[in-house]
Amino acid sequence: MPLGDRDPPPADDPLVGTVVSDRYRIVRKVGEGGMGAVYQAEHAVIGKRVALKVLFADLTRRNELCARFLQEAKSASRIIHENVIDISDFGQTPDGLVYIAMEFLEGQDLGRTLRADRTMAWPRAQPILMQIAKALQAAHAQGIIHRDMKPENIFLVQREGRPDFVKVLDFGIAKVVSSDESDGPRLTQTGVIFGTPEYMSPEQAQGHPPDHRVDVYAVGCIMYQMLTGAVPFHAESFMGILTKHLLEPVVPPRQRRPDLDIPPDVEAVCLRAMEKERDRRFPDMEAFYRALSAARGASAATSSAALKYPTLAQPSSDARESKTAITASPPVGAFDDERPARPAPPPGGLGTGAKLGLAGAVAAAILVSVLALRGGSPKTPPAAPPAQTSAATVAPPVAPSPPPAAEPAATPAAPAVAPETAAGEKPAHPHRRHADSEKVDPLHRRIEVPGESPATPAELKNPFATP
Repeated sequence: MPLGDRDPPPADDPLVGTVVSDRYRIVRKVGEGGMGAVYQAEHAVIGKRVALKVLFADLTRRNELCARFLQEAKSASRIIHENVIDISDFGQTPDGLVYIAMEFLEGQDLGRTLRADRTMAWPRAQPILMQIAKALQAAHAQGIIHRDMKPENIFLVQREGRPDFVKVLDFGIAKVVSSDESDGPRLTQTGVIFGTPEYMSPEQAQGHPPDHRVDVYAVGCIMYQMLTGAVPFHAESFMGILTKHLLEPVVPPRQRRPDLDIPPDVEAVCLRAMEKERDRRFPDMEAFYRALSAARGASAATSSAALKYPTLAQPSSDARESKTAITASPPVGAFDDERPARPAPPPGGLGTGAKLGLAGAVAAAILVSVLALRGGSPKTPPAAPPAQTSAATVAPPVAPSPPPAAEPAATPAAPAVAPETAAGEKPAHPHRRHADSEKVDPLHRRIEVPGESPATPAELKNPFATP
């Protein structure tokens, strides 16, 4: 029912100027519906402006109508959503006046807007329909089915600079399907038809028990009217309209109004919402909302692409240069791969080729260092004790300078040796060739960094003596 958009009626209304329940002073009448009238009022104490919906006096004698009227207040007050009319109070006066107090809205309903503009372009229709879907999703989450969605129950106001802010009204014939509906009297009966025929689903027309998809169908009919300027089905009688909802296929919006260039993806959303078999409609208002949001009004040439989900960006195929270590946490004393322009190793570890290359390069570097220390002597140096290294300080290998001719080097660096490869077995000297050296796989031996332990007195006398 519209609030605040009608011309003021004659001032001879007996309720104008009266105070209802000692707290609502009626200022003027602003609208009228099938069961009652709507008045602008203000709270007698705090001065807040409200709208009072009052049941017609001749209907107050019918208990079932009074119960259904108050059902609107009970239903709407359970829905906490910005796009649903806010109900603040309801009651009955000692003289039998039944009323509902709600927020006062200034604007006009969607029905009046469509009567003036006939059709609505998709950029304006889309946000209106999305707000309707959000409001009804909140109602359905509370187990409340509206059952009478039509343009006259959608109020458009301006809120915080936003035009066409939606308020869904009139839950007077709402169906409560939650588990607590048995707590009160049954207000509807199986086989009884409720709703407005132009927006009524086929199952409603047949009197079947409704579910939330009757609202999906009704919003689809409202969308059809917004796009084409006409309701989907028209006939001269109530039953004639219901028969068409049941049996007659709907004319697609683009076929009905080819002059309006209705986007095909928008038409597809509308037609799915209006499927006669409810299992083929959108399963709920959330799915309907997502479809409305995705319908961008693409042209016929691009509409199919616009409905597809976006693909993930493809990773770059360019090889990346890496100077990172071979492993995330290299062992203490092991060399890292610092060669430039080397692709990063795979997560599973080094390949065989990478291990061969690393071991060969390290072995060659140590051999050159030892030959320089020996000065070309054929004697084989003794095996030095393992280097004393720590996790805190690891010195990088430095090639020592050759000793002077007159006296031996003062502090020669101890050549590196590999750790024991098995329990009780001494490792092979890294630079001493023997018969089995070709069978030893150097890839699985860690090359230790020489330590900086001081030389022994024996080493100072002759570091190249054979033991």
